[in-house]
Amino acid sequence: MSEEPELPMIPDIGDILDRKDKMVEKITTVIKCRSCNIKYDRPFKPGDFTFKKLTDEKCKECSKDTLVIEEIYSEWINPKKK
Repeated sequence: MSEEPELPMIPDIGDILDRKDKMVEKITTVIKCRSCNIKYDRPFKPGDFTFKKLTDEKCKECSKDTLVIEEIYSEWINPKKK
C-alpha cells in the first residue's frame, strides 16, 4: 500500500486569537455628494450612520452641502507594518 500524504501543520487556535490583540481597528466613513456624485472618505466620527445627511460639512469639489454618508466600514491594521 502507498503511504498516507503528509498534511501541513495547522496553527494552534491560540496563535490565531492572539493576532487580533496585535491589530488596531480603523473605522472609515464614505461620504457622497448628491450634486456632483463625488465620493471621499474620512475617519469615523461618533454619531455617524448610513444615509445620514451632513449639514455641518460641505463638498470638497462643488462646495454644496448635499452630503450623505453612504458607507461605513472597518478594517484591522497591523501598526508595525506602517
